[in-house]
Amino acid sequence: MKEKNLIFELRDKIFDLYAKAASSEDGVEDVRIDGEEDVELLQLASEIILLAKNLDVHTSIRLEIDEEYTEIDDLEPYLDGTYGFSKWCLNISKLVLSKGLKNKDDDTSMLFFFDEKVFKAWLSALDPLKSINNLFVENQSVLIFVVGLKASFGGPRLAVLPFESCEVIDSWWPFKSELPQENTLREHVHLVPSEPISLSPQSFELTWGDFGCDLASLFRRMSGMCAAAGLADVIYGQEKIVLKGVRHLEIPLLEKSEEVPDKDSLTLIQSALSWVYEERVDTRKRLLSDRLCLESDNEASFISLLVQHLDDSLKQSKDQYRFVILDRKDEYAKELRDLLKDLRQQADLYAEKVRGLIAGLLRDTLAAFVFVALSLSSRLGSNADVLMSGAGVLFFKALAIYFIVSAFFQSTSALRDIWLSDKELEKWSEITREYFSRKEIHGRINEDLRGRRDTFYFYMVLIVISYLIMAGLSWNMLYLAKCFTDIGGAN
Repeated sequence: MKEKNLIFELRDKIFDLYAKAASSEDGVEDVRIDGEEDVELLQLASEIILLAKNLDVHTSIRLEIDEEYTEIDDLEPYLDGTYGFSKWCLNISKLVLSKGLKNKDDDTSMLFFFDEKVFKAWLSALDPLKSINNLFVENQSVLIFVVGLKASFGGPRLAVLPFESCEVIDSWWPFKSELPQENTLREHVHLVPSEPISLSPQSFELTWGDFGCDLASLFRRMSGMCAAAGLADVIYGQEKIVLKGVRHLEIPLLEKSEEVPDKDSLTLIQSALSWVYEERVDTRKRLLSDRLCLESDNEASFISLLVQHLDDSLKQSKDQYRFVILDRKDEYAKELRDLLKDLRQQADLYAEKVRGLIAGLLRDTLAAFVFVALSLSSRLGSNADVLMSGAGVLFFKALAIYFIVSAFFQSTSALRDIWLSDKELEKWSEITREYFSRKEIHGRINEDLRGRRDTFYFYMVLIVISYLIMAGLSWNMLYLAKCFTDIGGAN
């Protein structure tokens, strides 16, 4: 937002000129101010244009003198009496002015209304569920000044102030809303519209000020529509929404534009929406839908149903939710125990595989030494060159191949068993667990088994390396025997 003192000075001068001019007409998109031969008012018009130029919003203002467009630099002859004129017209585009007053897209949109009737007409034409050309979009704050308004009102993203007000409420507005965002609503509300729909209850939320006054009634209607839409299960448009409770209820969201919730009813609808989307949305929404469907009795619209029955339905839903959560906690604890039991079995499998690999290594090593000792002990006594014979070389090469084959089969079979067991654990955990998400299941499995996995892979790599070393020694036994023989002969 640009410098607010200049903005308020511009607003006040426009209103001053609007009140003093021969004829003025306020509109939804622009304001038109007409004057006759009056240098004083033309001077005021020139000051407005200069202020707009300083704020870089002069493109929103067009001045015509005697039906000819006139630049600010060409006004001096008219002001000092050099040129005469009979009439002038100042036209201000509200939309261009509002966009120009912002430095960036998420800055506050500021609108001015010089006529209360025009303000009401503008509000009456707004459809809060339409996303096309909608000023009230998510994360966009709107500040509106209205002539004739007695007291301020608004919400986290909306502020409606008396025209002459200079309170910019910078210290606390805009602020964070407790209502759900549009992307969250779209996850739980199915849209079947004939044209794009906007679900932004935060934009129309009313929480402070005198929003029970007559001038705020249209805002209450739009706020109620947006909040009520978040409680529906399917939205076809303003004419039809579906509530999936104990029975399917098809009902208009709002039947008549005159149907407006009062201040207390609107606050209740907004609090119900906040409660539903606070946690476990599907459970809370279903409980509330069940109660509303049971309580419905030929209401004209969903808004009227909420106004009449939401208070009792919300209280009963909250009571039922407590019991549901207690039951779910018991089921959750049972599933958690079962999951931990499965994880314990999986951890034991890792430990068993590690023990098996180590045992296999020690068994093969011991067997090799025993076999060599028994086979060659008698011949070593009579013939020291037996290791260098063709039979000895062939024996040790075969032993090297045996070590490699043994390492391959043991490691691949262990990896295959572990991989299949992990997949089965994840698959059955996802199928049989109702209170754990897939992400939570994977997180618990990875966290609890990380140490076992690391130990398994460490020993598996170490054992495979040991087999390869023994295979290398056996394969090169002839070379090693010659080395030892040469060293012995030298000594």
